Amino acid sequence: MDFFKKYEIEIGEKRESPFMNKIDIYQDGTTPMYRDVDGKLWAMSGHSHMGHIGMFCGESLDDMKEVYRINLNFCVGHADYAFSGIRYPDGVKARGSIWPFGLYICPNTHRFFCFFHNETGWNGKGSAYDAYGKCEIPNHDFDFRHVGLMHSDDEGKNWTFDRWVLTGEKPCFTEYYNPDAGVMKGQDKGIICLGSGDFSIYVEPDGEYIYILYDMIFGDTEEGVWKGCHTYIARTRKRTDGVMGDFVKYYNGSFCEAGNFGKETLLIENAWHPRMVYLKKYGVYLISYCKANTNVGSSVIQDEMRMRVSKDMIHWSDVVIAQKDGKPFGNHYVAAVAHGENEQPNVIEGDEFSILTNHNGTDVSRFISKIKPIN
Repeated sequence: MDFFKKYEIEIGEKRESPFMNKIDIYQDGTTPMYRDVDGKLWAMSGHSHMGHIGMFCGESLDDMKEVYRINLNFCVGHADYAFSGIRYPDGVKARGSIWPFGLYICPNTHRFFCFFHNETGWNGKGSAYDAYGKCEIPNHDFDFRHVGLMHSDDEGKNWTFDRWVLTGEKPCFTEYYNPDAGVMKGQDKGIICLGSGDFSIYVEPDGEYIYILYDMIFGDTEEGVWKGCHTYIARTRKRTDGVMGDFVKYYNGSFCEAGNFGKETLLIENAWHPRMVYLKKYGVYLISYCKANTNVGSSVIQDEMRMRVSKDMIHWSDVVIAQKDGKPFGNHYVAAVAHGENEQPNVIEGDEFSILTNHNGTDVSRFISKIKPIN
């Protein structure tokens, strides 16, 4: 694919986004958005153990504002109480926080669905754990990830937890520590997998599916370093009755493995927090992410925006690093977003769009950008 031989991304002026610390929003990850069947653009921002999670609405990014703080019809935190007592598929009691990373609104029932990231090592209120045992802060970020699902029937005011929709193939603990899993065997020490998470979703505007592009982190418990942080993909069929189906992972050339405990095929190596949009004018998918460095003790994530294109979401072009004023551009989290008043956020119809960037719990910055032919 020669897209980046013909075109470049020009990153322009910086603007303030709606998702700011000054209104008690501390976004940690890319911001989920979706436009409902009536044309309203919705977004969620924040996470459950810092500031609050807000519901935002508007015609576009230009006029979007927070309309209310969300309420959870379940608690987060300690394993004895969190997530309505619904355990991880691994059989371990669920615990910790929610980070909303995906939003979908059913066109017929107007039910809101939120897909969220969860980790075992944060906000466990005494029950948090990582690969080595109980913790307050996970060692080397070696705690275990799952993707959860919740829904709202009042436009995001109140949310009910449904279930866990994406799990790694291997169980969410190691031989060092068994978090009430009974006789189940944890992962052997050495190279371990930290589960499925750090994701975004892509909703086909006219097609049948909702896709999750997710990370799986691999670490070495003996060396205390990341050995990989790779991107994978799964999908579920869209429905119009207010029900969310199960996800199927892509493996060995087809979508064929279960979302929970299934195998998966690696798409892009060392790609942190992938986010995908469709460039309708050019007929290609654009993925953006940051590089994950391996075998280092710190500065694991290189806060520069990397981009690739694809015709099929599976086979991706060579990487290009985004540039602004002749220097590499980016942040810890990066996302290309359609910003037209009638566009779905993940379908850029023309040449102009926005790039949203932020770090852990910081303001989200907006950069007006455009696709230009290379002279």
